[in-house]
Amino acid sequence: MLTNKKKVSTVIAVIVSAIILFFPVMFFWIMAAFSDLKLNFLVPAIGVLLVILIGVITFSVTNKVAYKKSIILLSSLIVALYGLIEAENLYKHKYLPSITVGQQSGFYRQYMPFTDSKKLARLDVEPTLHFSKGDELPVVDGATALFPVYCSFVESVYPSDCDIEKVVNFNTTKGSYQNLIKGEDDVIFVAKPSKEQLESAKAAGIEFNMYPIGYEAFVFIVNRKNPVDELSIQQIKDIYTGKIKNWKEVGGKNVSIRPFQRDENSGSQTAFVSLMGKNIELIPPETHQVSGMEGLIDVVSDYQNHSNALGYSFRYYVKNMKKDIGIKILRLNGIEATRENIRNKTYPVTDNFYAITVKGKESENTRKFISWISSSQGQELIEKVGYVSLALED
Repeated sequence: MLTNKKKVSTVIAVIVSAIILFFPVMFFWIMAAFSDLKLNFLVPAIGVLLVILIGVITFSVTNKVAYKKSIILLSSLIVALYGLIEAENLYKHKYLPSITVGQQSGFYRQYMPFTDSKKLARLDVEPTLHFSKGDELPVVDGATALFPVYCSFVESVYPSDCDIEKVVNFNTTKGSYQNLIKGEDDVIFVAKPSKEQLESAKAAGIEFNMYPIGYEAFVFIVNRKNPVDELSIQQIKDIYTGKIKNWKEVGGKNVSIRPFQRDENSGSQTAFVSLMGKNIELIPPETHQVSGMEGLIDVVSDYQNHSNALGYSFRYYVKNMKKDIGIKILRLNGIEATRENIRNKTYPVTDNFYAITVKGKESENTRKFISWISSSQGQELIEKVGYVSLALED
């Protein structure tokens, strides 16, 4: 049993240990708060450090071991912790072959029609088209960035008592094209198809009807701490073909560029390949590939691991659906990707997005639905969602 003197010594030792540990721990947390540092590795490391140091310093003091050794141990462990963090960073920067981040679980429920979602656009007047429960309702599907658009359409003209799970799908661009080709969807809302998707349709003996319904900008993103604010399209091409490898070559810091790509046949990857042009040999995507639009933004904004990253997406998704203070959108050829610059077509990478069906397989209600989308009410919803409608004049 400990004597009273030893008990007092133990209490004093614990207090001294806590005070000593307070400052480095607070330093870690303050650094995290002001630098957007991802703590996936740091939190458990700090926890282990606390447990070890409180135990060791308490033991050292109560057993009259020199304080100097305890302080040396504290300093050594902190240095070791930093070393491990930097080793992890080096591994992720240089040697991690692929990062795959799936779509956020339950993401689509935030935008489902007839759920009192605050994220859907609504008309101020009664729609000129309205389906009833007994009608044959078109099954819709589409890209992640266009989910709020087609869900706003559905809530406006579909009956509220329909089986919403059967008529509204969320399979992203790649899955939507597959389902349309297989006949499981009636109309999909996506960017234009890739070469492979057109070939798949041809192999299935079908052709697409492509109805342009609005405009969107394709954007490139970097970590917000990256000093580079703009790139030219030629610089983008040189980076993704390996001619430019360091940020200092385009006005940034002396660090290597890690150019991420999306998975094949995703909407943004198709747009990216189209921008790069034909007969250009790109850096192999399997070395820096991310699955899911959300995943790409996550790795670009991850300050600890990917501050040297370059990625791309669609403007609406970055600014409205996946808001992340850790990233910024670059100007292209000196032009910012604003709705105004999309509207007047001064932003250099602006294109249509589409409602796509299969030729010869459109039901009457599908044709009515697409006709309504092209009407003033459908176009008003596109503007209210945050895209640019076909009517390029306000």
